[in-house]
Amino acid sequence: MTGRKNAMLTTEDRRWLTGEKVYDGQHAKQQRYQRRRDIRERVYNSMLDFSILLDDLDDDEWVEIFGEISDGGRRWQNADQDLRIGVRDGLAFLLRTVGIATLMREGGTAERTIPERMFTTALRRAGYRDGLLVDAVSLDIDATDVGIPELLEGLQSDEPLSPGSLYLLMESGVVDTDVVEECLREQLSDEEMEGV
Repeated sequence: MTGRKNAMLTTEDRRWLTGEKVYDGQHAKQQRYQRRRDIRERVYNSMLDFSILLDDLDDDEWVEIFGEISDGGRRWQNADQDLRIGVRDGLAFLLRTVGIATLMREGGTAERTIPERMFTTALRRAGYRDGLLVDAVSLDIDATDVGIPELLEGLQSDEPLSPGSLYLLMESGVVDTDVVEECLREQLSDEEMEGV
């Protein structure tokens, strides 16, 4: 994951953000500051580049990069798993950037929030790119504010957790997914042995 070609993040940025690289020594503080500043600048400039890509990237190039969506939007052909995860996390990153968590916590108000306005205008721009006029957008989100510490306490006290809670713990990074995966494998192999 960290060894890919340079993009918005360089290989060194990825190594540093994921903890594979640590700055030590006399100039460590300055190096960390410089790394953070470089990342901020590249993220900012990459966001500006999306306007160019949306308006000027040929349809054939879109397909070469992302594959095709077919079957009424149900199938994504020719896109590998890493790209799908990257698109999902890119959307999550952008939605978090415009304050979607505040909207999910407080619910919609009479006055439209920044996330609602951004989401609506983004859908209109995407529709326009493909010759569609988006008349209305409805954004309906049901969310529950669940704290990671409370979920961890529930896990340690043997309380049953919902699949959504387990997913949240794994996505947060506080639970090692490799350990969970190994436990599931052991459980499945035990069940298979009992069935024999």
